[in-house]
Amino acid sequence: MKLSVIIPCYNAQEHIERCLINLANQNLKVSEYEVILIDDGSKDDTAKIIEHLKASTKNIVFYKQPNQGQGVARNYGLKLAKGEYIYFLDVDDYIADNSLSLLLNYLEKYDLDLIGFNTIITENYNLFELNNKAFNSEISITNGIDYITENRHHRLEPWWYITKREYLLEIGVLFEEGVFLEDAIFTINVLLNAKRFAHIPLEAHRYITSPSSTMRSKNQKHLNKLVKSYVELILNLNQMINKISSLPEIYSAKFIENIKYRSSANTMYMFFKIVSSNYTIKDINKVINKLKLVNAYPMDINLLNEEFSHPKIRLAMYIFNHKYLLYLLLYPLRFLERRGVISTP
Repeated sequence: MKLSVIIPCYNAQEHIERCLINLANQNLKVSEYEVILIDDGSKDDTAKIIEHLKASTKNIVFYKQPNQGQGVARNYGLKLAKGEYIYFLDVDDYIADNSLSLLLNYLEKYDLDLIGFNTIITENYNLFELNNKAFNSEISITNGIDYITENRHHRLEPWWYITKREYLLEIGVLFEEGVFLEDAIFTINVLLNAKRFAHIPLEAHRYITSPSSTMRSKNQKHLNKLVKSYVELILNLNQMINKISSLPEIYSAKFIENIKYRSSANTMYMFFKIVSSNYTIKDINKVINKLKLVNAYPMDINLLNEEFSHPKIRLAMYIFNHKYLLYLLLYPLRFLERRGVISTP
């Protein structure tokens, strides 16, 4: 079997059938791929719909678990997988027609550990045509370290690359469980160890934007968990920075700087979520003290200036980096945001 597509599902009754139809249009025989659907404790009819579809679709593998999050679901999907290659897809996103077969051909032809590709961010569920006219069939092979070094802004989600299963098992990397943002450290570790990697400018993936997405929710319980997840991510990134900084013969200064950029950018996003949350000043002070222990606070604004140059963002970063000013302005900012006068990312 060539490919295992692993899809966590939570309250996904509106997306399941469309997702499976999309995967059937990839120029792959049913015997060449499997779709592993992990129901993560859905409260709607997700499981019933999957059971119904499974009865007439030979390549569906279905597993139900209590609600434990995407990290647990993806890890179990990887345990079940039998394909030579692994692809993690979100159930509400989709792939341009015939993309997967094309990508698999390149993985096999060049014996790659993984292959990356581009996404289109959209609200449209009908962008099925694959536009590969601008794509040169010859690809450039590099390793993961060099790729991160030269591509500071690469995405961290697992749906922009397909990976060889044998390679994932060899390096032993898994998703962090019980948190949001679990894919960031996973992706960095997958790239860090890759000896043969290629990124092709093929717009194969469609990322659906939704007001109900994990990152946009204003539910307070959700926001509190998201802030904690940001803290864990930042701590993990800085542990990685400390480790790689001691190996200058392997990791260049530019590579280390790019990981530091990730830490500072996530620190900034975390503070925006804190403004939206019900974190108290006491709570925020505890977070800041944790970040100080790993030199993640204050943020290195010099690393962020190029991408985040808008005056409002620059002002926000200045406030976030001066904690007493943040404490002074926290509740007025929160008041204005909840009344729609200002908005946060």
